[in-house]
Amino acid sequence: MNNTLENVEFQVNIKLNNSEAIFSYTKNGEPATGGGVVRTETAGNYNLDDATIQNGFVFTGATITDIDTQKPCAQDFSYKVSDNGHTIIITDTDENNGSVCLIFNVECNGNKYESADPQVKNEKEL
Repeated sequence: MNNTLENVEFQVNIKLNNSEAIFSYTKNGEPATGGGVVRTETAGNYNLDDATIQNGFVFTGATITDIDTQKPCAQDFSYKVSDNGHTIIITDTDENNGSVCLIFNVECNGNKYESADPQVKNEKEL
């Protein structure tokens, strides 16, 4: 395990389309998938943008599952909700190679929603 934690900052916007929550992500002001390839111990900081907060959304948790049970790595991941639900930090120790399904759980005005999967893949450092 690497002793330096890489921090990656994402802004998250959520809009309702009928009864579906549509998540979009930006990183450094540019559109992003919200997932990616991890090659070192990493913390993904997902921060709700102002419009999303004003609409009443909060993070409540995350569901992290293995995509390929032959290459399990979901146990490398943990999450912490902070800042009154406006931020969720996904930490990945990157100890095992594999891919996970990462679903964000949110609430808005008493209704629960889930994100689509911004897939995260663990690989060895080059």
